[in-house]
Amino acid sequence: MQLLPTRSKFLVAPWRSRSSLDQQSSRLLGYFDTLFHRLMLTRPGADEEPAPEMSREEMRTFAVLGAYGRVTMTSLADRLSVPLSTATHTIDRLVGKSLVVRTRSEQDRRIVLVEVSDLGRKLRASFEAKKLAMARSWLEPLSPGEREIFLELMAKITERAKPNAEAGNRS
Repeated sequence: MQLLPTRSKFLVAPWRSRSSLDQQSSRLLGYFDTLFHRLMLTRPGADEEPAPEMSREEMRTFAVLGAYGRVTMTSLADRLSVPLSTATHTIDRLVGKSLVVRTRSEQDRRIVLVEVSDLGRKLRASFEAKKLAMARSWLEPLSPGEREIFLELMAKITERAKPNAEAGNRS
């Protein structure tokens, strides 16, 4: 069953001159595009408050704070691999959206600590609930055996996937 049109019309080479892996990669990207549109571009329900707009850097910072809890600004910048000034500007924006709180250490007033606010924790809980619902929607149509196969394949992909710069063109 083909759910999506392939991306072949958007790529330079016609199907016949492309490798099987390239063809399958195009199909996979088509599936990802459809999933993205279904899951990420849907409007919130009438009873649901829309999430604040966040840039990619704000989302990364928010995720790191959610994972590590209360951290110093220096530690946050290190974990994000960005200069302290960049982390500070990002935190300024998240504080402005009431998603993060900034405090000074009681032991050393020069140390600035940041953590997710109460509103930020509610937003994270909502994100987690939506992610779980999304995962259930992916697994629900599959039989228990297919789910295990899918999860094993996802583990293999996750373990061996390389960043864009390293992937290159392989057949």
